Amino acid sequence: MRRVVVTGIGIVSSIGNNANEVQTSLHDARSGISFSDSFAEHGFRCQVWGAPTLDPSAMIDRRAMRFLSQGAAWNHVAMDQAIADAGLGESDITNERTGIVMGSGGPSTRTIVEAAETTLKNGSPKRIGPFAVPKAMSSTASATLATWFKIHGVNYSISSACSTSAHCIGNGYELIQWGKQDIIFAGGHEDLDWTMSDLFDAMGAMSSKFNDKASTASRAYDANRDGFVIAGGAGVLVLEELEHAKARGAKIYAEIVGYGATSDGHDMVAPSGEGAVRCMRQALATVSTPIDYINTHGTS
Repeated sequence: MRRVVVTGIGIVSSIGNNANEVQTSLHDARSGISFSDSFAEHGFRCQVWGAPTLDPSAMIDRRAMRFLSQGAAWNHVAMDQAIADAGLGESDITNERTGIVMGSGGPSTRTIVEAAETTLKNGSPKRIGPFAVPKAMSSTASATLATWFKIHGVNYSISSACSTSAHCIGNGYELIQWGKQDIIFAGGHEDLDWTMSDLFDAMGAMSSKFNDKASTASRAYDANRDGFVIAGGAGVLVLEELEHAKARGAKIYAEIVGYGATSDGHDMVAPSGEGAVRCMRQALATVSTPIDYINTHGTS
């Protein structure tokens, strides 16, 4: 099997608009959770969120922005960062051996709601406009980025809720392992808008007891936890075959040495744990070094 390394990172989040800012926030234990005027205005029980402060329209060509939803625009910025960080040239990117696997947990509900409102107001969909489809479709992450960055290799999206980007990274890793690609842009994004968040608020799944102390609302494993805090953002990794990376003198952040993916097959929101055990065993099957860090899906 070919070896796969990480050679580039891009990120837009509520705790930083690039990898260095995010690293500093993590070291300083800075929360990115803030009060949401939008949630409060719409009568949500939860009135906190993790909102990026970056305005992507100031950083993206207006010709590209026409096709991008909020989350896809953040993804575009993260992709730009990852390309620069990896030191990739045009011939590295526009190459049949370079692909993209990028996803999102859900579509741009804001675009869908606006289109529906336009149709209801005007009695027909004629005024919706031609750019609503690329903004709204669930494959917008891979489709819009592949077009703008001229990707010639594999190009598709994965959507699997909170594990979407992890699946994209794992799939990209396997594509390089199997010799189908040399470079994969892998990751994803999530929009942040009340038109999606209202569904979770209606379920009672989001935190509502800490609206007056927003920065303390996300508290995984705490005895006083009362739900998760929704957030938006994007992240992109450049995955690359080891010898390919070494040949072009790329800096290497890490090597991916194991990956597992399973379905619990028990319950959608209350997993038995057996599936997670199988997944971790799969990932560890090819790992010989000690595990010194575990990043859990601790949503609180």
